[in-house]
Amino acid sequence: MKRSRLSTQVRLGGEECYLGPTPERDAMLSALYLIEAVTETGQDLSALYRALQEREGFSSVYLRRDLHLADQNQQTQLFQQLQADPPSEILGQKVIKHFDKDGYKFTLADGSWVMIRGSGTEPLLRLYSEAKTLEAVNHLLDWAAGLVNTAASHPR
Repeated sequence: MKRSRLSTQVRLGGEECYLGPTPERDAMLSALYLIEAVTETGQDLSALYRALQEREGFSSVYLRRDLHLADQNQQTQLFQQLQADPPSEILGQKVIKHFDKDGYKFTLADGSWVMIRGSGTEPLLRLYSEAKTLEAVNHLLDWAAGLVNTAASHPR
């Protein structure tokens, strides 16, 4: 089967999402903002990101981990548990903010966060985290992955 020229030339893609004040597909809008920033400054994204970190006085590490589930029931049990009894502390850090739309996001006192959300199309959880170090991010992702086993062993 011959591939079309277009299918081999795509360098950027995005997922549709209608969140926030702009009634646009946010991944494409974000990409356009990035292109504008690169074009106007003449800097690559790495340089722009470092400048943002320096200007705002922060540095962080962000990772996503996919956790494949045996069945969708694992996700249901976990989300029921988080809804009924969200953690007030994670790995010794107080949870200062809890967001439960399209998943569960917990912001901690040190500014780090962890988010757990279902794929919606596959039996897997997407685990996201941001913290000051790679070690801290991995600890938060490990904590989130461990919740699945806890929920499975304590069904509601």
